[in-house]
Amino acid sequence: MSGMGDYSREESIFGFSGPVARLAATAILLAAITVALYSLPEKSSEWIRSRELIRKLYLIPILLSAMWFGARGAAASTVFATLVCGGLAGNAWPAEVSSQVERVGEVAVFWLVGGLSASFFEQQRRFVGQIEVANDNTLMALAAALDVREHNTGVHSQRVADYTLRLAREVGVRDKDTLDDFWRGALLHDVGKIGIPDNVLLKPGPLSEEEWAVMRTHPEVGERMLRKIEFLRHPSEVVLSHHERYDGEGYPSKLKGDRIPLGARLFAVIDVYDALTTDRAYHTARSHTDALTKIREELDTHFDPAVVAAFGKIPFEELREIAKKNQTPLLFASPPVASLHQVASVLSPGS
Repeated sequence: MSGMGDYSREESIFGFSGPVARLAATAILLAAITVALYSLPEKSSEWIRSRELIRKLYLIPILLSAMWFGARGAAASTVFATLVCGGLAGNAWPAEVSSQVERVGEVAVFWLVGGLSASFFEQQRRFVGQIEVANDNTLMALAAALDVREHNTGVHSQRVADYTLRLAREVGVRDKDTLDDFWRGALLHDVGKIGIPDNVLLKPGPLSEEEWAVMRTHPEVGERMLRKIEFLRHPSEVVLSHHERYDGEGYPSKLKGDRIPLGARLFAVIDVYDALTTDRAYHTARSHTDALTKIREELDTHFDPAVVAAFGKIPFEELREIAKKNQTPLLFASPPVASLHQVASVLSPGS
């Protein structure tokens, strides 16, 4: 898989993305306006009004800075505009009193617009953040309820979501929206099991072919539920594809290789790792090293090799901290099994 670390939905500006692109856009706008202002004839009366209009263009980068960087960004752009328009950066200060008053008024407007816009965008950012927190708390409650129904525990989905988030950062994903989508997709990976009858979902023994056919519908059921909700549309891709295999033998669409969404390829490794390192009805928990060995045995078949390699680079202490936060012990290596000779020597009366 190539380009795994470049996964981002942020638009590129001037060849950059994210905060770098925004900073570059602001700096270029400020420089362009300043160049235009200085390029006008110094003593040409017919250009006086044009100078006034060009100076007002500084409001654009001030507003953008407030929206992108908050109060500090607005203040920095406003200070720059003040230095230029105030005559402190080489732009001549007018001699007439009326022109001086007008220039002071222009600068005052810069500060007023900068302050008000920074306050507005900061309040909007806090409001959106509160909505996101409320939404995520609701999703965690739903995932916990599903875990209790199927696993008798409320931490499985939260744990695999946190593991997936850490793995996404390891492969190079930096876009916050993309990271949020992967986390939510992992958290809600089994939401479609709401539509699976209890006699199939909770059956203690092995499932029949007909029952497996019903069970395998849960990714599509979950995707249909989530794609109708705007902020869950991208997470629904993880839900739909989390049982696909790298060799194309998974379900429901038999996607192969890079055709499987990155979030689903990440989660595939995490889902098996979590299953191996926690107590289940069919086995006791394995150690971290045992689980990694088992996962590496299925490179190119079940898992993306690049994702497995990235997962192997995550320090065990970080994974253990995630497990601990989610009320789960995690061993680095399995304790050595005593040999028959050691057991016999311990039990021997002469020992």
